[in-house]
Amino acid sequence: LDQLRSPDAIKNTNPGKMLKATLRPYQKQGVSWLWLLSQLGLGACLADDMGLGKTVQVIALLLLIKKSRKKNDDNPPSLLILPASLLSNWKAELKRFAPSLSCLFIHSSEMSKQAITELASNADLKFADTDVILTTYTTLTRQQWLHEQQWQLLVLDEAQAIKNPSTRQSKTVKKLHAKARIALTGTPVENRLSDLWSLFDFLSPGLLGSATRFKAFSKSLATEDGHQYAPLRNLVRPYVLRRLK
Repeated sequence: LDQLRSPDAIKNTNPGKMLKATLRPYQKQGVSWLWLLSQLGLGACLADDMGLGKTVQVIALLLLIKKSRKKNDDNPPSLLILPASLLSNWKAELKRFAPSLSCLFIHSSEMSKQAITELASNADLKFADTDVILTTYTTLTRQQWLHEQQWQLLVLDEAQAIKNPSTRQSKTVKKLHAKARIALTGTPVENRLSDLWSLFDFLSPGLLGSATRFKAFSKSLATEDGHQYAPLRNLVRPYVLRRLK
């Protein structure tokens, strides 16, 4: 609990030479914080400003997971879900910073329809030596077999994509099974507090209650004097790490 409340007090965890980059101090802190929460099976929201290296921090975490794997254990791959526009960026950064990671891109721009169909029929065998699978929000809704897999780590990039809990996209993502979940977004609250509820409905279902109960709770906070949102801020703070430029 002390470490969750004070990320700067967490002992640094380093993937070593497998990471072909030099992390800045705040990035090392971010990796150690993500490692702590993922090992505890807790949801984490990395909400650093754009340009502060959320991608490289997640890549370092994936390397730590690979490093900690034991041969005879059940080691499912991790799943990254992102907008199609970011596929090439992730591909380039994975190749540059973590060439030792075995990656598979499930998207029409990277794999033929026939190859995806063949993969779906024998996913367990094909995933056996894969560290991370990358796909898009749209592809995920079309490939039902991805929902039936157990994932090590489930990461959402541009996680504001699930801010509306009623969309098919949000519902699909929240049904996925993983040992730990991470959301990457520079805007945990974009327009309404309900954005935050939907994000935590993915990260830690039940933490903020039902949508109806959270709406009533938010309304009651708005009528308070002084630091009216402090109770909500204190509740989610251990699961959100945000650094500004």
